[in-house]
Amino acid sequence: MLTVTQAAILGVIQGLTEFLPVSSSAHLVVFPWVFRWQLPQNMMAFDVALHIGTLLAVVLFFFFDWLMIIASYVGDLRQKLWLGGTTGSLLPKIVLATIPGAILGKLFEHKLEAFFYDDPSHIWMIAVTMAVFGIALAAVEWFGVHKRDMKQITYPDAIIIGCFQALAIVPGTSRSGVTIFAALLLGLNRPTAARFSFLIATPIILGACVLKVRDLQTADSYTPILVGILVSALVGIVAIKGLLHYVQNRSYLVFAWYRLAFAAGLVTLFFVRK
Repeated sequence: MLTVTQAAILGVIQGLTEFLPVSSSAHLVVFPWVFRWQLPQNMMAFDVALHIGTLLAVVLFFFFDWLMIIASYVGDLRQKLWLGGTTGSLLPKIVLATIPGAILGKLFEHKLEAFFYDDPSHIWMIAVTMAVFGIALAAVEWFGVHKRDMKQITYPDAIIIGCFQALAIVPGTSRSGVTIFAALLLGLNRPTAARFSFLIATPIILGACVLKVRDLQTADSYTPILVGILVSALVGIVAIKGLLHYVQNRSYLVFAWYRLAFAAGLVTLFFVRK
C-alpha cells in the first residue's frame, strides 16, 4: 500500500508533469523505479485518483473559458441555422481534436501501461521517447514561425493536433508535449499552443477517469487516494498558470533541454543498475 508521503510525492509529480511538456507517464514510471518503491498491485486505483486531480485542475482553471466556448458555439449555431454561413466556434475543433486520442487510448493504453510498469527492462525505451520529442520540440522552436492565435485555429489544425495527441499513450511522449509541438509546427504562437493543449486535455482526461473509475473500488485505503487527488489538483493549477505565464515571453527550449537531460540520466542509471 502506498504511504501518504508517497501519495503526496506522486501527486506533485502528476500535477506538474501532466501539464508541462515533459511526460507525466514517464515520471510516474521512472520515479518509483529509481527509488525502488514497492508499488501495490492495485496501482491503477491510484492512477485514477491522480487523473481525477488533474481533471479538477484543468476544469477549475478553465471554467469560465469553457462557459464562453459553449456560449459562443450556441450563438454561432443559432446564427448558422437562421442566417446561413459557417460556424467559427472553438468547441467543434476541440471535440475533433480529442477523437484520435480517445480511440487509441481505449484500444492500447492499458497494454502500454502494463508493458512499462510490469517489466523494468523496458525503462530505457522511455529515454528514447523523451529524447526524440525533446529534439523535436527544440527544432520547432528554432525553425518554426509562431504567429497564429486561437481565432485562427482551423479544422485541419484540430485534426492534426488530435492525431499527435494520440501518441501520448506511449510513456515519454507527453500529451501536452506532443500537442504543443504540433501546434507550434502549424504556426500557432506559444501561449495559444499551450492553451489549446490544455483545453483538448479536458475531454481526454475526463474520458480516462470515466473508463477507469471502477478501479477505485480496489483501493486498500482511501487516504492515499484523497491525498493524490488533492495534491495533483493544487499542483496542476499552479503548473497551468505557471506555464501560460512563462510562454508569454519565453520559448519551450528549457523543456527540450530537460527532456534530453532526463533521457541521458535515465540511460546512465539503467546501465549502471544492470
